[in-house]
Amino acid sequence: MGNKRKKKTKGGHAWIFVAAAVVMAGIIWWTLGRTSSSTPASTAHLPKPSIQTLAPELFTGKIRAAYQAAKDAPEVLAQMPCFCGCKDAGHLNNLFCFKDSHGVHCPMCQDIALEARDMHQDGLSIDAIRERIRARYARYAP
Repeated sequence: MGNKRKKKTKGGHAWIFVAAAVVMAGIIWWTLGRTSSSTPASTAHLPKPSIQTLAPELFTGKIRAAYQAAKDAPEVLAQMPCFCGCKDAGHLNNLFCFKDSHGVHCPMCQDIALEARDMHQDGLSIDAIRERIRARYARYAP
């Protein structure tokens, strides 16, 4: 009577493995969701440009903020046109304005950099930012 043996059943503990797999899948899903949200989708596929900008620490005020924007979001500024006429100096986009001292003397380039950075931080796509910049500044193009 006291000699009854417990019968082992196949899959008796399978629910433990299923539960562990569900928990792991949830952790992975949550982790991937958090890491992908830290990089805006509009620039996730863009390579960082190799253009070196001047150090923001060399400047103060709005000029410093604009050079910081160029340092922090070069992939955004590299996609922005410039309308001050600096194309004649070989500048291909707004990022070029901050590789030398041009950005120090050009409030329009500073404004474009700061506005593009802010719109990017607000989650706008590169195309939407470019269109807003174009709508605001194209009338000033030489």
